[in-house]
Amino acid sequence: MKNLILLLIFIPAFCFATGTLKEVFLSHVLADKLGFSVNLKPEGSAVVIKLKGPTNSPSGCPASRSGVFLLGKNGEELLVYITELEKANSTPKAVGYYTSSEHTMGVFIDYICTGTKTFQSIRYSVQSINAWGS
Repeated sequence: MKNLILLLIFIPAFCFATGTLKEVFLSHVLADKLGFSVNLKPEGSAVVIKLKGPTNSPSGCPASRSGVFLLGKNGEELLVYITELEKANSTPKAVGYYTSSEHTMGVFIDYICTGTKTFQSIRYSVQSINAWGS
């Protein structure tokens, strides 16, 4: 019982220490300013979205993950797919293939910092293919 109480004391401290990602929603202007490119390409009744970003965030954190997410009519998250990026000097990217007119899809790249820079971790995302194209 004593060990369980000690464990419960340290769990919140550990959760706080791991930090959370700050999320930045990219606009056309902000994407250009930060070195991101967003391309939409129609393919029949579908749309392909490709987000490319710099290898490091402005604070020097490396690109670590990328992903796509599907949102329902009311903005509820239906699906998220995350890919771990290999440590390389290649351009990080996230690619989504979108076919539904009832939903929307977004893409993101996560820049994960370690050590003393943990709280500078950041996610850059395009929240909606539909909104980006308009």
